[in-house]
Amino acid sequence: MSTSPLAQFLRHQRARRRPEEIGLLGAGQRRVPGLRREEVAARANISVEYYSRLEQGRVRTPSPAVCEALARALGLDELETCHLLDLANPRRSRPGEGSPCVPDGSRLLIDTLSVPAIIQNRYTDVLAANRLAGKLSPNLRVGENRIRAIFTHPYDRAMFVDWDRATANCVAQLRLSIGGDVTAERPAQLIRELMDSSEKFRQLWSRAEVEPAPMSPIRLRHPEIGLLELFAEKLHIAGAHGLALVIYHARPGTSSCSALQRLSAAQGSPPRRVVA
Repeated sequence: MSTSPLAQFLRHQRARRRPEEIGLLGAGQRRVPGLRREEVAARANISVEYYSRLEQGRVRTPSPAVCEALARALGLDELETCHLLDLANPRRSRPGEGSPCVPDGSRLLIDTLSVPAIIQNRYTDVLAANRLAGKLSPNLRVGENRIRAIFTHPYDRAMFVDWDRATANCVAQLRLSIGGDVTAERPAQLIRELMDSSEKFRQLWSRAEVEPAPMSPIRLRHPEIGLLELFAEKLHIAGAHGLALVIYHARPGTSSCSALQRLSAAQGSPPRRVVA
């Protein structure tokens, strides 16, 4: 079975769709869940042979028109459709993306914030962080990788109240962020490392699911300040090759907001570290 990201995504989407979800009534009981290849091909107005070759990884760059037809046939939402198009036409790495430079203004900005803040690339490598981020978690420091930490570090495993949901979100967002670029050096190395070290990651990666960052707060259990409900706001930095500023903040007036203030008051003021 092909491990091509495009082939894997198509197989997964076909298997998880119920016939009635896409208007196929009277399909009856099926021994195998999901849609049949011929049903998808007919709805997309392509041959069964061609669709089978897509699922086998023998066709790697279908046209945008074919991708959009497949998206309609499979009942994909907007996010899943964009991901399908990205898989079919993988982005090429841009100059500087392998070793991104954190803009000076962004470096200065995180030190002015009274809440935990980091700058990460699209593979969740932490490239810059303020002191309070390191107080929230030792894995929110420069040189760490957020998705590696949540799967392999005991601190993060204990910190996330709903660890199962947090790991599922992380993998779905990583897949969306990487798109068809899984063979590039950095994402390929990260995925290999996680596949080797975490059974949970292997299970989640095999699902080929994509989803945006959750809008609801994440619940954390901090060893010093107790239970927190924090929003993780992700703001992309213009012109910075996939870098994003991630700010962890609480709803004003809540116990979580007060707890962050206590954490901030307790910290010292050594300089933050930055990857140039």
